[in-house]
Amino acid sequence: MPFEERKAAALDAVRSRIDQFHSSLIVTSDQVRGLLSGTGKTPEDQNETLGFFAKGKMNMERFASFAPKGPSIEAGAEAPVRAAQEVLKSLMDEGDDLFVIKTVPGRGLGHQLSVRLAHIGRAFAAARVVALAKNDAYKEDKHAATLERFPYSEWNSSERALTPALVVEVSGEDFKPSAIVPLLDTNMKIVFNVTGDAPAAALSRVISPRVFVQQETGDENLEAFAAFNGIAVAAFLPDTAVSFVHDPSAGSTTYERFKSITFPKEVRKRAIGGISPAQQAEDYTLLESLSVPPEIAGEAASDPAGKLSAWLLSQTDLSNLSA
Repeated sequence: MPFEERKAAALDAVRSRIDQFHSSLIVTSDQVRGLLSGTGKTPEDQNETLGFFAKGKMNMERFASFAPKGPSIEAGAEAPVRAAQEVLKSLMDEGDDLFVIKTVPGRGLGHQLSVRLAHIGRAFAAARVVALAKNDAYKEDKHAATLERFPYSEWNSSERALTPALVVEVSGEDFKPSAIVPLLDTNMKIVFNVTGDAPAAALSRVISPRVFVQQETGDENLEAFAAFNGIAVAAFLPDTAVSFVHDPSAGSTTYERFKSITFPKEVRKRAIGGISPAQQAEDYTLLESLSVPPEIAGEAASDPAGKLSAWLLSQTDLSNLSA
């Protein structure tokens, strides 16, 4: 699948999350406008603002808890509220570009994603600033800076639940997914579009019991990724990499959660972006150990009771028992 087609497929896979976030921005901006003009908005008005793609599907109170219910704000609160309104407008004006990151070589994958999330987080900072201004609790020296940058580490659980998705364009040499693990919380979804050669088992380090992980080398779609309710990471890689789908809903044990896995016929033994062949082999071995059912040797392998007995004996230390 050509690069641009993969980019389009990635955006399609996260479209619902992007639309939801955009809708939240529209509704919040509309409510702030009403607050500044001293007019309220009925639920019908707000639903109309949402547009066809999200009408009736969102809990607007989760994002816009400061919805106007009375007269206009006090004069002293108008400046920070207008500043918050400008932030919301500027984020809306970015459209899909707000969620697409074209990484710069050598600057660190985790750092660049964190910078973009801090930029997106300004939406939540704007909501907080309006709430503080309404309650006469806004302090310019403390809160004004959050409208310029609001790091993911400072988002609360409700804000993280509204996290939009990211589409990341990155070279294989800079594709080091372990750097994004601190960002994988609540509803985070990320799709990587990787160019050039990349480590064969790059996403092995982000696999955990509650995280959906898909590493794709062919033309398979991301329908399961898109449908998964929770944290999900996907990547389009060259055909020298492993293809697999790790779905937390597929089973209680790790190997059961691998719905599919295909290993390449040959793994290139060379350093990629500072990751040595030995490190790549370790990631590859980790992926094999996670995805393959455990085997029990000997006669015990023929029946369930024997398997359990063999395992128990293997875990028992008898060295301290006397004859």
